[in-house]
Amino acid sequence: MAQNTELKVKFFASGYCEANNCIVDKSWSIRKRKFYAVWALFDFPGIGYVMFDTGYNELFQKATKQFPERFYRWFTPVGINSKQTAKAILAKRNIQVEDIKYIIISHFHADHIAGLNDFPQAQFICSKTAFEQVEKISGIKAVSKGILHKLLPHDFEERLHFIEDFADKTIVNDCGMTEFKLFGNNCCSFILLPGHASGMLGFIYKKETKLVIYATDASWNYATYSKSVLPLKIVKLFFDSWEDYIETQKKIKLFENKNEHAAILFTHCNNTLAYISNEI
Repeated sequence: MAQNTELKVKFFASGYCEANNCIVDKSWSIRKRKFYAVWALFDFPGIGYVMFDTGYNELFQKATKQFPERFYRWFTPVGINSKQTAKAILAKRNIQVEDIKYIIISHFHADHIAGLNDFPQAQFICSKTAFEQVEKISGIKAVSKGILHKLLPHDFEERLHFIEDFADKTIVNDCGMTEFKLFGNNCCSFILLPGHASGMLGFIYKKETKLVIYATDASWNYATYSKSVLPLKIVKLFFDSWEDYIETQKKIKLFENKNEHAAILFTHCNNTLAYISNEI
């Protein structure tokens, strides 16, 4: 079989949570909307398959049966079935769980890590600050920050690498964003996007002639981001830093201004659904 020499990136979605539309923009209706749990699959030359997040799976329901974790389920009801999990989506494409070499964790909210246990051989990569928060808080405090420790594999720390140590190269770009180069590949950078969650990561890659920045939860909607409309301040209750959230958006806008043909994608934005490679 010929070795892949070109970086490939595909987006998928595994489940969704429901929340009021007006949380994103107070001028919008109060009807419920679906926030799809998007994740990405990389095929790195010389490395193989690397996932970025996992979306939801059925473990979320088990992890939120008791209090205080049940508050998480009440605040953001989740829809998921066995055919939508990352494991099932990959199987349809003849990719087995053991084929996944690494899973890069953007941040530790349930819609990004619920499927980790489905990949018992994968190594994990996250930022130091993201994991430090996971270690420090528990109980209702952890739930208030979107962290469910029950979603982590029992041997999580044994398989964990910090991106700051693991990266081939680390730079601060001309927009003030920290970039990490991984796997000897110059066509993709993983970027630090603090605010929504501690040590949150996203990535930038080149698609044909334009750059794509996948900025995870640095915003929930491109239209509101572009108009500098911030979500309802009630979300401060589970955001890590409101000030960093605003500053991160400024850096993304500076990147967009410097790269006029760039595509800006956010995890839960409708625009991102156009990049999804499976039916949802």
